Amino acid sequence: MIRKALPGDANAIAQVHIRSWQEAYRDMMPAEFLNGLDATLARRESFWVRSIESGESDVWVAELDGHVVGWISVGASRDEEAAGANTGEVMAIYVLAKYWQAGVGLALWNAGLQFLREEGFQGLTLWVLSRNERAIRFYRRMGCVEDAGSERNLQRGGVTLVEMRYRLPFGPG
Repeated sequence: MIRKALPGDANAIAQVHIRSWQEAYRDMMPAEFLNGLDATLARRESFWVRSIESGESDVWVAELDGHVVGWISVGASRDEEAAGANTGEVMAIYVLAKYWQAGVGLALWNAGLQFLREEGFQGLTLWVLSRNERAIRFYRRMGCVEDAGSERNLQRGGVTLVEMRYRLPFGPG
């Protein structure tokens, strides 16, 4: 079941975020950094409580058997060149590894996309690590295309990672 996130979901959202990173980025980031993410749970939970309560994040969760197994956060694009261009953004989408390729990510994506359309956005952007091949395949299947020349570097766990922006214009409907 996909539903709007509540402040009480913050702990589960933070746990899914950490577990997903630990699985998805295992070959991209140092193990000690990924293992250390467990210590950030309380801080992440506080962030999500504030973010959801304030309405600063529009978050949906995927719930199976009473447990949150994935989530998506969407809103107006944070990219300067997209500001004022009526572009939305998928800030994050995470699903527990056990549920990869089980339709959970697709259901979350559809909920986020529907919300952005209802809010009047004309398209969306998202950032993805260039080495995250699983996510890139998913976004391409959803119709997203890479923005040529959009690469940017970020530091995580003592390593430099490259992100690329993908874009999806909304057609009629």
